[in-house]
Amino acid sequence: MRALVFLLTFCSVCSLQGQKLVKKALIGPRTASIHIDAQFCFQVDVSTSNKDEVEVIANIEGEYAKDLLVTIKEEGPTVLIGAGFQPNFDKPNDKLSAHKVISIALHVSVPQYKEVHIYGTNSNVMVQGEYKKLDVKLADGRCVLDNVVETVDVTTQKGDILLSTSMGNITAKSVYGKVYQDSIPEGHNQFILNTVEGNIRLQKTK
Repeated sequence: MRALVFLLTFCSVCSLQGQKLVKKALIGPRTASIHIDAQFCFQVDVSTSNKDEVEVIANIEGEYAKDLLVTIKEEGPTVLIGAGFQPNFDKPNDKLSAHKVISIALHVSVPQYKEVHIYGTNSNVMVQGEYKKLDVKLADGRCVLDNVVETVDVTTQKGDILLSTSMGNITAKSVYGKVYQDSIPEGHNQFILNTVEGNIRLQKTK
């Protein structure tokens, strides 16, 4: 039944807009963690809601929209989310077309207070909401955390990290970059931010 719901959503959105896919799936109480594979996405926005469902919206510009594939899979207590292309998709060789191929923007809404893991390469990630635990691992992508709670762990290679929060216990380290920090009072939220070459900006909100 769930697979049928996915198929109907896919067909209705693609026939009207051609460049957008929407998928929804109910999340049961036994689901402990949600993993988001963002390797083919240039932009990933993640937020939380008070609904017991995952909603994924994928947008792509250009001629390859029909080949876009969004997946939501359940494996035991884990939900796996990804966006890529159909298995039989013939990737163009020229650089311009190759750039179009990976130009996917992903918007994901998940239930509050779940454990969420995000993995990407050149993905720019923006996160808002309430999480039991948030784990983000990126290569060149930038990570923006906007009033995220409760426990957050971010690691990047070259990407900058921007944290906006009213309070929290923060550990921020950049090996070759710099850390710019406002005066932020301690609080129950935990932030561990690490980058090798990127900069880290800690900004206090009201």
